[in-house]
Formats: sequence, structure tokens, C-alpha cells
Amino acid sequence: MKKIILSAFAALALLFANNSMAQISHGGEPLFNKSLSKAVVPEMSMPAIDNEQYLSEDLNSTKGASPLRVAVMQEKTISVTDEAKIVKDAAGTHYLMAVSSPGATFVQLYFSKYDIPEGAELYFYDQSGDFTLGSFNAGDIKADGSFYTQAIPGSIAYIEYNVPEGKNPGNLVISNVYHGYKDLFQSIANDYEAVEMSLKGAHGQAEGNCHINVVCSEGDDWRDQIRSVVAIEIMAGGYSYMCSGALINNANQDKKPYVLSAYHCQDVEGTLQGFVSYFLYQTTSCNGTIGPGNKSVTGATIKAKNSFNGGSDFLLLLLNQNVPDSYKPYYAGWERSSIASPAPGACIHHPGGDYKKISIPKTITKGTGSYSKFYTVAWYTGSQNKGVTEQGSSGSPLFNSDKRIIGQLYAGSSACDYMSGTDLYGRVYSSWTGDGTNNGSLKPWLDPNNTNISTLDGIDYQSSNVDIVSPEDAINNSAACDLTVYPNPSNGVIHFDVDALGDANYKLFDLNGRCVKEGRTILTSTSQAIDLGQQSKGSYILQLFTASRCYTASVIIK
Repeated sequence: MKKIILSAFAALALLFANNSMAQISHGGEPLFNKSLSKAVVPEMSMPAIDNEQYLSEDLNSTKGASPLRVAVMQEKTISVTDEAKIVKDAAGTHYLMAVSSPGATFVQLYFSKYDIPEGAELYFYDQSGDFTLGSFNAGDIKADGSFYTQAIPGSIAYIEYNVPEGKNPGNLVISNVYHGYKDLFQSIANDYEAVEMSLKGAHGQAEGNCHINVVCSEGDDWRDQIRSVVAIEIMAGGYSYMCSGALINNANQDKKPYVLSAYHCQDVEGTLQGFVSYFLYQTTSCNGTIGPGNKSVTGATIKAKNSFNGGSDFLLLLLNQNVPDSYKPYYAGWERSSIASPAPGACIHHPGGDYKKISIPKTITKGTGSYSKFYTVAWYTGSQNKGVTEQGSSGSPLFNSDKRIIGQLYAGSSACDYMSGTDLYGRVYSSWTGDGTNNGSLKPWLDPNNTNISTLDGIDYQSSNVDIVSPEDAINNSAACDLTVYPNPSNGVIHFDVDALGDANYKLFDLNGRCVKEGRTILTSTSQAIDLGQQSKGSYILQLFTASRCYTASVIIK
């Protein structure tokens, strides 16, 4: 939830202003972006919106009442095939038009009808022509027959729809236009340095000036986890909002694109129209240099959620498309233990819709009373500053020292001007079984085969899929091949020989079936060994997972 801010969405302008970011598309270049004068394209203009009215409403709204609002939806029916300029040539028919919303800092288009033929291509670009989206084709239709874009910078969006010769143009109808009302694009485009100075924050454009860009040294131990965190735009109830979330691994380790966020991010009045998840939205230098842009995925399905009224305020989304390797995704690990005071790790988030930040907690303690399903996080203060959170950080992951997600941000009082404030994170432990239903708990989705594991490491987009076997199967040796290890007993460093090379995961279980250690190793022709560290003396069961099979061995540590 966090508190309302005025300039919160300003850094998102820079995100949109860079041509290297775009939603998943099929490549290609629009034909008329540069060559046709935009002055001759029909422009469908929306009614004027008073940006200051909405800014004032945000300023005076109840703190923590909703996610970070950034845009207003306007209804208007626009048929691209009926109202666009038509240009015909040997390749086919081209439909060209523009949609404008005066004073908007970005424009976003929602198509209620998206029926286009095979071979047709759809593009979008801004006034400058430097920002493009596309191409999109017939396969990009959503399950409900709709289609929508991510935000397009500026107050006008150009549409180019190319239909091959002899094809019926189909039906392409816009029903909603989202008007961004935060002070973003024009000012930044005209005088970036001045705007940067006018927006508080030495490291970005969030409200506070204590935030730390993830590219700074504080993020060095968290490079994988940083790639799991996304900015989430929620289109619902006549507005558009921003929150944070993280790709999260599941026990099948199949890179299914689950995103963990907060229930209240979608708990708004009115119809939910869609989600946009923005990846790689971060600076390239610690002092806040504009980043290389980001990538986005439009569309998601809510798989599970549980409110903060008696629950842990979690939301689990499944993105409608797999995340491309070019986005460099990392699927973060998790831990569902009941530890009351876990060792602090990090919170990675997008405060105010800003570039990705990292905050290091001072302490993490289990909440009490009505907040027993949450962790209370305290931050470093004064000259020891290691960051806090803001509105827009909602739903962001809390990692423990083992780099596993243990909660997601619900609400709190912390701010750069109130570092002694604390924040509440819904515990994965509480969300695991949630309300006991499939759509109210994490377990059916993150452990679909009921392996009963309590911890799971993250997996990189480049890693091979690795199956997880339940502790019971490992101990009973009913689902794995025998593995010979040596020396055995050992002091913790064991060697073995398997017919496999590359990435492998391992898990170490005690004889009660509890996983006491897990990790990843790389198998080479000259090195096949694992350092199990300082485990207590005794007998254990070791599982080793390669791309093709699971091995198991009895291990004695002396």
C-alpha cells in the first residue's frame, strides 16, 4: 500500500521513452513511422482531463487506501478499419490513424475487439517515432478476445495496421484509452536535467531521496534475485495503478511464469481489465543514469489470492506468456518455514513506480495479534541508511539471508523522512495454505505434485529444468538411482561419479525427512563434488538432480 506521492511515476516516463523496451512482439518495422507525414493521419482526440484534479485527489486521499494510481481510463469506441486513413499498394492495405489524449504523459490503448487475419501486422509508435511497439498478429489475442498495449509515451499514439492483399481486414476496435496524468514525458523530454533536479531523490524519481538503485554495490550479492523483480501495472476500475512483484519458482522448476505480489494491488472497485509486467526497469549506474530500457509482458491470470482481512495479503499471478530469454528472467526461490525472526536479507522493489531499488532490513520479526500472519520489518536509520519503501513498493518480495522469498509487502509507515517506521510483509508461511482452497493458497501452484518441500532455491532462465522428489521418496529410495559417494563417512566434502555434465541441484535431508541444506553445483568431467558445509554429525539422505534423473545416497558426516 504505502503512501501516496505526486511525482512517483516520473521515472516510468524514462522507462517508456527508451525504444529498447517493448512488450513481447514478433519483430519487424512499421512502414510509415518515418516516411508518412503524421499531419495527414486522422486523429481521434479524447476529452480533456484535468491532471491537477487527480494529483490533488492522490495528495488528499487516505494513506494506504490503494495501490499507486497513475492513469485515468476514458471510454470511446474507435474502429480502426472504419476510421483510419487507408493506403493501398502491392503489399496490401494499410490503415493509419492516431489516438490522442491532450495533456497525457502516456497513452495506453485497450481493444475490446481484436479479430485480425493471419499475416496482418499491427504497430504502435509515439510522436517522435523513436518508440515503437510491434509487430503484433492474430496470435496475440487474449483469452477474452481483447488486446491491450503497455504505456506509449506522450499524449498521442499512432497506429499502423497492415493487411496483406486479398485478406479481409477483420475487426479492430478500441474501447478504452488510458490517460497518464503524472508529470512525466513532455517536461523530461524538453529539459531532463531540470526535471531530474526538481524531482526529489539522489538515486531516482521516487518521493524520497534515501533509495538505493539495484546497480549500486548494495545489490552485488543479489544480482539473480534482482532480475526476478518486476513493476506491475494494474488496469482496473477506470484507472491504472502500479505495484511491485517477483517471478517465483515452483517445485516442478519448469519456469512457469508465476508472479507473487499483494492482494490489495488488485483490490480496487470496478472491472479488472489487465496487467502489464515490466522487466529490467533499472538504471545502468549507481547515481541514476537512465537505464537501457525494459521489456514487458501484457496479460496475466489470477491463480490465487488472500486478503489482509484475516489473511496475509498475497496475490499469485500467472503471466499469459512465457518470459523471453532476452528478458534474462530469474525465478526466485522461497521458504515457508515458521521461523519467527529470520536473518534479514533484502527487499527489492519499485518505490513510486521508480527504477528498481534495493533496501536492506535491520530486523525481521513475526507480527503479533491481528498481524501474526505478517513479518514486521525495521530499517536502518540516519547515516546508516540502507533504504526503505514507498507506495508502489507494494507486493515486492522480502528475501531472507538465504536469498529466498519469505514474504511480500503489505503496508507500513516507513519513508525516507521517517526511517524509524516499520513495514508489514505477508508471510509465505501463512500464505502457503492460506484459506485452505486452491484459489486462496500458494501450495497448489508452487508445489503442484505435493512434494512437501519447505524450501526451494531460485532457478535461472539458462538453467535446465530439474525435478524435485519428495523427502519420503528420497528416503525410501523409490524414485531415484543409487549414487555412490566417497569418502563416506566424510567431514562434509563428498565426491561421486555420475554420467552427467552441467548444472545440478542437490538437497540434504535428515532422517526425519527435513531438508537441512540445498544448493546448486556444476558437474564437469574433472570435478564432481559437493561441499555440504558444517553439518552436525550423523546420517543423512542426499538427493542429486541432473537434467535427466535424480540420484540418492546415504551420507554419514563425522
